[in-house]
Amino acid sequence: MANDNPNLKKNGGKGTFVGNALRWLMNSGKTIAPELLNIAGTVTGVEGLNRLGDLIKGDRSLSQEDKDVLLRELDRDISSEKQMTKRWISDNKQAHWLPRLIRPLTLANFVILVDIVVLSSIWGQSIDEAFIPLVLTMGVTVIGGYFTVREIGKSKGTY
Repeated sequence: MANDNPNLKKNGGKGTFVGNALRWLMNSGKTIAPELLNIAGTVTGVEGLNRLGDLIKGDRSLSQEDKDVLLRELDRDISSEKQMTKRWISDNKQAHWLPRLIRPLTLANFVILVDIVVLSSIWGQSIDEAFIPLVLTMGVTVIGGYFTVREIGKSKGTY
């Protein structure tokens, strides 16, 4: 059942701490509510992680010991998200232009790379199959990360 879930370690990444703990519990034969697993696979940001924590606390199928493990791992994910946000805010406060513009420049370079790959395939150049998962993963990371952080920054007034 768990191996069929497309939300497991999205894009070949290492997964979140709480996601890895949920996978470990499932592989140990524990029963976990399907709705908890579905929500855990789509959560992003600190607010989403907090909502997941509330669901874990209220889940009746988990023992208190399992809840404690999941909540500890969830705290690690929340701490990681907060540290990343602090680094990005710090980058934006730098006097030099490069730290402030590194994410927009990375985004622009990635879009140009994708344009070149698409145009070259239109003009008959073949694309090695090994590069497709790499480009997809980079796309989700660069484009998704940039716009997600940008929206979070706008909502908090830091951009």
